[in-house]
Amino acid sequence: MPGGMPAPPFAWACSSRMEETCPRQRRRGHATRVVSATTPILAAILLAAAAGGCAGSAGDQLLAPVRGEWKRTEPVKSFGPRNLYEYIDGEADLVIAFGFKALTTAGYRRATEPETTVDVYEMGTAADAFALFRSNANLEAEPLDIGTEGAGAEARIEFWKGPKYVLVSNPSAAERDHAIALARELAQALPPGEGWPAYIELLPATGSPRRPRSEKFLPADFLGQPLLKRTVSARYKIGSREATVFASRSDTPEEAAQALASLQAYLQKKRETKPLARGDGGFLGEDPDLGGVAAFRRGRFVGGMLGYAAEPAADALLADLDKRLSGTK
Repeated sequence: MPGGMPAPPFAWACSSRMEETCPRQRRRGHATRVVSATTPILAAILLAAAAGGCAGSAGDQLLAPVRGEWKRTEPVKSFGPRNLYEYIDGEADLVIAFGFKALTTAGYRRATEPETTVDVYEMGTAADAFALFRSNANLEAEPLDIGTEGAGAEARIEFWKGPKYVLVSNPSAAERDHAIALARELAQALPPGEGWPAYIELLPATGSPRRPRSEKFLPADFLGQPLLKRTVSARYKIGSREATVFASRSDTPEEAAQALASLQAYLQKKRETKPLARGDGGFLGEDPDLGGVAAFRRGRFVGGMLGYAAEPAADALLADLDKRLSGTK
């Protein structure tokens, strides 16, 4: 499991959100990373979300007037799916695709030090909060024992716990330890979390080592393919190189077959593909950026590997993935 945590028993409990590589998301005073999603999916999500309006959230209670040595400098501001764009410049629809419900934010100051901003994202589920954290956080930064999982770069401390993703943005490097203490207090004020998302159990856990904190989840558009949605992925060390193992979940086996065919047609334009005897059928392809690609269908899943090369360790990972997908409804 991520961060060395034990894996939970698997049950398919994921919601349909998340991604792997992301452009920058702009917000007043800081930037985070988000992902693209297909227009039809976003339109449906936005229409459904609009009906919910901008209700208050538990983040209002979390952002108390005083938090330890910190005092709030302004009233709490709240945003919902309808007006999130007022706070996040042009990227609201992308955050909504991750299962966003509400955002509460406020400024805090310790003594006369620069103001620190606390953003509390309330997501639909803990799995959504994990996925948003993994897409937004600086995962090269120091891991922090805050919430279920935390990370701390020089100017930003962030964590997720239960259905909440929390970002503490501080412009002063000298205040970093104090900002960490604030984030830890916020995490302790939250109810117990639900733990790691069950969909991670789709990924191989034995054999070649999985890179720590490399697990990601995308709601749609994996590899730029609109039909590859609800994709969980992680990086694995194979000898002296790395490869990415992924699994995308469709609603039906027929949709999964269409998704696999679409990916194959895309790669076929670059180089001739070859059959792969795996699952319910698959192929081997090549891409200048992705390297070797192995992909197959198993029921309503499309699984595979980016950076594939025919060798025992890579084939063992694919076999493990196939076995997990074949046992999942």
